[in-house]
Amino acid sequence: MHAKITQSMVENMRPGPRDLSIMDTMLRGFELRIRASGARVWAYRHRLSDGRQRRLVLGHFPGIGATAARRLALQAAGDVARGIDVVTRKQVTRMERVRIRQSTLRAFLDSQYEPWARTHLKTADFQIARIRADFAGWMAKPMSDLNTWLIEGWRKNQHEAKKQPVTINRNLQRLQGVLSKAVEWKVLEQHPFAGLKPLKTDRAGRVRYLSADEEARLREGQLQREESLRQARIRFNEWLAARGRTTLPLRTEEYVDHLRPLVLSALNAGLRRGELFQLRWKDVDLTAKWLCVDGATAKNGQTRRVPLNTEALATLEAWRKQVSDAEPRVFPGVGGQRLKRVDRAWRGLHKRAGLQGFRFHDLRHYVPSLTMSGRL
Repeated sequence: MHAKITQSMVENMRPGPRDLSIMDTMLRGFELRIRASGARVWAYRHRLSDGRQRRLVLGHFPGIGATAARRLALQAAGDVARGIDVVTRKQVTRMERVRIRQSTLRAFLDSQYEPWARTHLKTADFQIARIRADFAGWMAKPMSDLNTWLIEGWRKNQHEAKKQPVTINRNLQRLQGVLSKAVEWKVLEQHPFAGLKPLKTDRAGRVRYLSADEEARLREGQLQREESLRQARIRFNEWLAARGRTTLPLRTEEYVDHLRPLVLSALNAGLRRGELFQLRWKDVDLTAKWLCVDGATAKNGQTRRVPLNTEALATLEAWRKQVSDAEPRVFPGVGGQRLKRVDRAWRGLHKRAGLQGFRFHDLRHYVPSLTMSGRL
């Protein structure tokens, strides 16, 4: 069918039982195809120098109106007249867009890095979550567009946000690890941050010890916290009883919950938080008075045996009586899963004890500090 294609004609045409092709009488090759489904497709039909017929899809109505479609057809006609294969060009452009979309930081994380990390990295969930949060503005960027100029701007913003150089370096190292895998797997030709130097930091690091007074306040704070929780259970039971509801068991065990034995174990055994979270009863020998940190959970990947001093042994013996024999983990989380964090409980204890600048990680320096100060 041949007719002058106008906006009103396109709007008034109704689909039939079969596809209908309308060729414009004003511009040779300009076509409107009305499909049986109701879709209206703009196209430009032409022949190559070797006689082959090609059809370039210009878009769909009503996203593209008649006037705009005619303009696109004129541009295509001009390109064809100059010997350009417009169909092949469009295919190449589309493939390039797909390549760019698939090579973005987000796409690489989703399709390649994350599956690998979940198999090979102990802290995959945490690491990937940090990368997505720290570099959220770069997720849609092709990895090849990342460069040292962007990094310098990012580090400047991090510095202005009061982040410490060691934190900035650590966060950037995660991204550098991702890009290194992209190079290894031939997704990138070269590392965009090659030669980038980390920010200067204090290599000696920060080691915070408990003073005798702080230790006393920490221990007293733990006891006060547990007594407060016991009293809260009593009050809640009184509230339930007054309403004829079933009361809860009183908290009469040695420990109200896992926080005090966790803190005491960190103090006396010198274990890191992640090592405590992963610790299993099969790796604790209360008779021989030692525990074993599996290399798979240790920071340096090396298995080590840790002797238990008197307080560590007493703590774990008392805690063992409270934990179900069927529970494999020493400090289980909800449903027996790995404990993930104790930040909220630790912050409450930290505040109750009046500690300043003391982290959970610093607990592991307690025993060495006793030796250094002559308190042991």
